Amino acid sequence: MDKTKIIENTIKELLEAMKFNGQVVVDEPEIDNILVNIQTEEAGFLIGQDGANLDALQHLSRILVNKKNKESIPFVLDVNDYRKHRIELLKDLAKNIAQQALTEKVSLTLQPMSAYERRVIHLALINQSQISTESIGQEPERRIVVRPIE
Repeated sequence: MDKTKIIENTIKELLEAMKFNGQVVVDEPEIDNILVNIQTEEAGFLIGQDGANLDALQHLSRILVNKKNKESIPFVLDVNDYRKHRIELLKDLAKNIAQQALTEKVSLTLQPMSAYERRVIHLALINQSQISTESIGQEPERRIVVRPIE
């Protein structure tokens, strides 16, 4: 059985066991970057506050998928495109904060974020030659500082 079928079947079984209804859509992988989206009317429960339930569901899904396969299969789990929309919001936030830091010539500290969300911010600003980013603090209060380069 191919990787995408293993993922799709496993997540369908997991949703069924949890008594959730939803359609599982697996995007064709681009260089081992498989995106799995669950379309459901019960998204709020599966996503949870700030995506906490979604993170847990992804972790559990990966464990179950990897038990069925000889090697690890990397994939990202999403519900009703929550992560996709969140990434776009974070990229916009990064651009706006960078512009504000440059205009005001000050360092700006963002709210605490997950490692995944911090990575999105860092990558969104990596090519900005006038800006530097740094993660500071300890989990779960770890956050990003955006600084103009003198």
